[in-house]
Amino acid sequence: MADKNDKSDFRAHARQIADRHAKSDARQRKLLIGAIALLVVAVLVIGLLVFFQVRSQKVADTGPVPASSNQYGGIVLTKDGAEKDTSDVDEVDVTTVPEGPETPPEEPDAEGIVEPGTAADSDEPVQIVIWQDFDCVHCAELEETSGEDIAKLVESGDATVEYRTVNFLDNATNYSSRAANAYYAVADQVGTEDAFAFQKEMFEHQGTGGIDDKEIIDIAAKHGADIEEDMKSGEWRTMVNYTTAVAKANGVSGTPTVMIDGKVWDQSKGLSETVEAAKKGEDTSEG
Repeated sequence: MADKNDKSDFRAHARQIADRHAKSDARQRKLLIGAIALLVVAVLVIGLLVFFQVRSQKVADTGPVPASSNQYGGIVLTKDGAEKDTSDVDEVDVTTVPEGPETPPEEPDAEGIVEPGTAADSDEPVQIVIWQDFDCVHCAELEETSGEDIAKLVESGDATVEYRTVNFLDNATNYSSRAANAYYAVADQVGTEDAFAFQKEMFEHQGTGGIDDKEIIDIAAKHGADIEEDMKSGEWRTMVNYTTAVAKANGVSGTPTVMIDGKVWDQSKGLSETVEAAKKGEDTSEG
């Protein structure tokens, strides 16, 4: 028969075990409650970040025209630098742009384009107008194959080039828009040579999924422009949207679209050859 002391010790030991389990359960409940609370806070924080990010990416329908842009959204580079303050308006409104044609025409009916034959009749530099998207693979190919020729033609005074940079290919990171926004800021601060160099380096990143604002700022800095504030504010994003809307309204359905002396460039002919023909008043039509 067990001793009374043994029974007392057994009960005391059992109570100790029960107390330990109770304390352990209490700690686990506290940890679980704490973990749930942290998870709720994390979800709320993420939700707020997403909300503010989406709100910050919302671009106004109306906005200012950059000094480096004409009223069509084009950056015009000449041998003397980028043309400045040439727009007839100070502000643009995306909602005023009409819808584009259901079937794009063979030749865009674009505003600000000279009549064919203008170069020979006026003895002015040949007008080259290029609709491009910094995330467009074929635009990158055009830059690689013809960028140097375009730069030489502009620097010699034989031509001017107008870049209408659109956001046809914008993705979740808005890379096309951010890059175009940057180009307006760069063209306002640097000469023609550095503007060409910036564009060339930007296209070297095509196909990488887009680069972040800091990388774009660093590229601009390499070529003499401080665009940090322009990237933070996205000040020229409305102009990018407007340029894109106008391009579509004018019948531009893809990038790159290149017009030389008022006609779509027949890319089976060399760009320099086509510019020379335009200067002489020769037919530069496709075919």
